[in-house]
Amino acid sequence: MAGPDESALKKGGRIAALILVWGLTVWLIFPLVFLKDPSLKDASRYFYRSALGITLLIILYGKTLFDLFFPLDTGRGKTVAQVIFLTLYALGLTGGIILILFRIFALYIRGGSAGVNF
Repeated sequence: MAGPDESALKKGGRIAALILVWGLTVWLIFPLVFLKDPSLKDASRYFYRSALGITLLIILYGKTLFDLFFPLDTGRGKTVAQVIFLTLYALGLTGGIILILFRIFALYIRGGSAGVNF
């Protein structure tokens, strides 16, 4: 039987893993979001890094929505505060994803046809 120390250790490990994944996601997306005046040439240098960061962000968004709409532990109800927090968190992620997509679109429009091969 698992003691209270093992349960706390597992929960701490899950929290640490989540913080590590979020830290990696922020590091991957950082150049795309926080470059002052990016050009298409600068953005192409960070293309794969940003693409992986956006992919991780979308996966985390899907996990959040899944946790919100389909909780795994149905025997124990979620508190109103948990539901409100997850809803605000999902809305924040939605806004972040939309911001990144608009930033990519603006960069493409500003760059003109500089990166197009056809």
